Amino acid sequence: MEALKTTEANYVKVKYTLEQSKLIEDISRVLCIIIQISEVAMRGIVWNALREWQLKNNKIIAEIAEMPIARRLNAVKEIFYLGNKILKRMLRQPKSKNEIILDIAFEKSFKYYLNYISKDSR
Repeated sequence: MEALKTTEANYVKVKYTLEQSKLIEDISRVLCIIIQISEVAMRGIVWNALREWQLKNNKIIAEIAEMPIARRLNAVKEIFYLGNKILKRMLRQPKSKNEIILDIAFEKSFKYYLNYISKDSR
């Protein structure tokens, strides 16, 4: 529980563009439908995944929108993987069952993202 409180506190301090904030909120809601976690904590986990991706790739998140579609999808998939990994470190028993639930939740939220970009590109 303490890890979730810290994550919530970190998210509150972060400022996003309006578009980034909306997408993060929407994806967080999709994840929260399956995972019993507060939306603020989930947005904090997403923020940590975004920050980790930026550090690992030495790029800013805004650059993803300018990437060719294949690279953009790979970057977003990597961010989803990082978020999943962050959450898996917080799991309680039964760990294997909860890992499967997380994998399903992140796959569903990635499908949401795919729908989002397909609508955006029309």
